[in-house]
Amino acid sequence: MRCKQPWRGAGLLGLALLGAGCGKKEPSVLAAPPGSAAAPSGSAPVASAKPVVPAAPVASGMPLPAEAVSRAVNPQNLPVYSGPTGSVKGVVTAKGDLAPATTEHLAKIKGACPEARSAYGHLFREGMMRNLADVLVAVTEYSGYVPAKEPKQTVAARGCAFSTRTIAITFGQTIDVVSKDGEAYVPNLIGSQMKAQLLALPGGAASTLYPPAPGHYLLTDDIKVYMMADVFVLSYATHAVTGLDGRFEITGIPVGKARISALLPATNALVEKDIEIKAGETLDIPLALGFDAKAATAKPAPSAAPH
Repeated sequence: MRCKQPWRGAGLLGLALLGAGCGKKEPSVLAAPPGSAAAPSGSAPVASAKPVVPAAPVASGMPLPAEAVSRAVNPQNLPVYSGPTGSVKGVVTAKGDLAPATTEHLAKIKGACPEARSAYGHLFREGMMRNLADVLVAVTEYSGYVPAKEPKQTVAARGCAFSTRTIAITFGQTIDVVSKDGEAYVPNLIGSQMKAQLLALPGGAASTLYPPAPGHYLLTDDIKVYMMADVFVLSYATHAVTGLDGRFEITGIPVGKARISALLPATNALVEKDIEIKAGETLDIPLALGFDAKAATAKPAPSAAPH
């Protein structure tokens, strides 16, 4: 398996997200699925004589047994959490300097691809009122096993661009790339061992990608190589990614103490807050991520070194 190198200055969340997929020891409780806090960080799953609780729903056709997925996302073999829950929502905004133009990257975009120039023309994307797009927001450190609600996540390709620059799924889900224009796309998930590349054709079936383990990957296209999206395959389901309105909402979180984290992969900006989830209530949490153009360093490119 090929993995990206750890981000410089990504903090505990960035290292935790990268750990499982790149064979690194998980450095904090953030690296473990919520509900498994009894197990030391980096420890093996606790053996159990009970049947493994399925990590439902697992996408059909995934080349891994459901039991292997369950051991990754539910190592303590907990029943699905059925107690009281709450939610969090909010808006992520940018502060500090504006995103610089990515001149060299723009030069690679040929032809009529307005969406691509809009999506990839700057280091990161902002909407109105400096609302920040493509931010991964996650809630962790609660007690209880919360499975994913759907077996897949669909990503649209239109105008030589993906519909988002950040994708977050729970391990066991797949990524379905669909063409929404007259173009054919050849998605490539860098970091996985793809046996075959399926085209996403106009009006045709999706190109389905199967991440083989939790970790950090890069989605690109073998024809339109400037297309890109950071892919986070997580061991828990309580996560969201912001659009151009900067908004996020995460529901079904077990009550009690937890932590909310927001990460912008393009700059490695990270903010975390301790929160308390209350039954039937929705916390409104505004978050802001800063950018200092002078202090910024280039984001590392994917590593070509084999795992």
